[in-house]
Amino acid sequence: MKNNLAYISGFRAKSLIGALRSHHGLLMAVGVISICLLSGCEPRTGETLVSLDNKTSIDTVEMALGGSTTANKADINVLPISCRNKTITQAFQAQRSAVQVKGCGKVKAVLADDTHDSRHQRFIVELDGITPKHTVLITHNIDLAPKIVKLQKGDEVVFYGQYEYNNQGGVVHWTHHDPAARHQHGWVEHEGQRFQ
Repeated sequence: MKNNLAYISGFRAKSLIGALRSHHGLLMAVGVISICLLSGCEPRTGETLVSLDNKTSIDTVEMALGGSTTANKADINVLPISCRNKTITQAFQAQRSAVQVKGCGKVKAVLADDTHDSRHQRFIVELDGITPKHTVLITHNIDLAPKIVKLQKGDEVVFYGQYEYNNQGGVVHWTHHDPAARHQHGWVEHEGQRFQ
């Protein structure tokens, strides 16, 4: 993907002015600009799926093949496009922080709310489709976003926020809107409802 972006960027820099000179070129120029702007976003949602330093690669679709190098239809467990758990495990292995992530999994434990300074709802999520099993702590700011009142152990969640490394699997925070609009907005989805 990086090579494609370099080609597109080079093309844009060299040919955009020339493309704008013709009527048909205008359509082509708009297409190139659209590709450049949307290349780091997930379709339909617009969330950026890269780290702040752009060092973590992202697969188009994550699959678990059950340890097999070849697979038939029954062996393939394709995660939903909203699940980018591999980005989290890559950040953990590299001991990286400040990585914008989108993941999904099952709630393993609901912890007591953190009430020091700003209040945070805390729960541990076991990431779907990751072997060996990997958990992250979600700290959801309930001073800025609604609390997920019905959240229980065993529930499925999808989340979007900022990953911070620790040796226990990591923490995902910024799962809320930023009222100052200086940080990427985040959220948690539970039972079809988005909490942001």
